[in-house]
Amino acid sequence: MSERSFRASAPASSANLGPGFDAVAIALSARMEASVAPARRFTLHFSAAPHAPTHDGLRDSIERSMRRIGTLPRVRIEIANDIPLGAGLGSSAAATLLALGIAQRAAGNRIDRAQIAALACEIEGHPDNALAALYGGTTIACDARDFIRVPALRETIALVTIPQIDLSTAEARSLLPTRYLRADAVYSIQHAALLGAALAAGRLDALHAAMKDRIHQPFRAEKIPGLREALAYDAPGVRGIALSGAGPTVLMLLDRHADARRIGAEMRALFAAAGIASSTLRLRPSARGFIFRESAETA
Repeated sequence: MSERSFRASAPASSANLGPGFDAVAIALSARMEASVAPARRFTLHFSAAPHAPTHDGLRDSIERSMRRIGTLPRVRIEIANDIPLGAGLGSSAAATLLALGIAQRAAGNRIDRAQIAALACEIEGHPDNALAALYGGTTIACDARDFIRVPALRETIALVTIPQIDLSTAEARSLLPTRYLRADAVYSIQHAALLGAALAAGRLDALHAAMKDRIHQPFRAEKIPGLREALAYDAPGVRGIALSGAGPTVLMLLDRHADARRIGAEMRALFAAAGIASSTLRLRPSARGFIFRESAETA
């Protein structure tokens, strides 16, 4: 077991970016951070904050993930979280990465990112959020081994609008059909290919068209009043709009010169017109993924 205290953190992330379903994600600047110290027994606490969990779901998830490495270590963990929970902003993936990294290091092992990637993708069920949060930047992935990391989007604001709707990932996935029209499949394949090319080439001007989708967003809009109108929104400086992960959050990628305050107010007004309260959060794409820092002091 490690005799030193350490800190670890992982970022929020936004998956899919429209047609990149279960494949594409970007890391964002909000983070979940853990302070870890040797102790006589395992304890886990969450700092009081607006995004602290209100039930034991996150705690249970962290403990299950840690047990994938071994028995719960004798450490005291304090988690401070700035990522909105249950909003489609990758809080689950961030927690999973923290759990796996803490378990590795507390057992006296070095941080093994390849092992973390494999286990996180298995636990999460898809590679998008997990790999973006682990490696930072933008990831385009088939699985934990077959992926490409693209540098974080430059000169870009990530404006997220969070409707006050309860929509679990499981419920959001249940809305999707088991069969698709060929025309819709072709449309989404075309746009997913354009999305990957635009991200790789740094063609941010192509994102507005590339982030269109017919695989999941039209079906999830049935449970998110105001989503159709939000996805159709346009204004100067808007590079692209998509449902963030399974939702209900909407991600807007803006040029850094865009009037984010005005755009955020107009997005909230769209949801208000549909009878849904919402809030906006201004973030930025993050080049930093999972971060580990060990204290120089021994316990």
